[in-house]
Amino acid sequence: MNKITYAKISGYDAAIAAAVQADVHVVHRSGALEEADVVALCDELVSLGCTGRHNLVLDLSAVTHIDYRGFGRLASIANFLRKSGGELKLCGLSDYHRVLFRASGHYGAFEYFETPEAAAADFALEASLI
Repeated sequence: MNKITYAKISGYDAAIAAAVQADVHVVHRSGALEEADVVALCDELVSLGCTGRHNLVLDLSAVTHIDYRGFGRLASIANFLRKSGGELKLCGLSDYHRVLFRASGHYGAFEYFETPEAAAADFALEASLI
């Protein structure tokens, strides 16, 4: 059985799911994500990736707005993590945000889940198949 532990790390809430060969780190965001907020978020995601945390879930369920210029940046982070042997999965997107991701041309850069637990479970499933 997978175990999820919650912690406060560098000013954001993180959930760490210990799965067979898959440590999953969930980063939660809320409110409006303007361009500067997305840049700061991407810096945090790169930092996590550089410290060996390659399996990341970005929970956007409490986000009300995302600056469209951030979609390309997030797709770049997803590509960086894939090259590092991990992945960035998104969860909690509203229908409106899904439409924006599609319109931006970056929808295919991510896997989407309803909840952080579902995304963490997908990482665990992938790890068990290796």
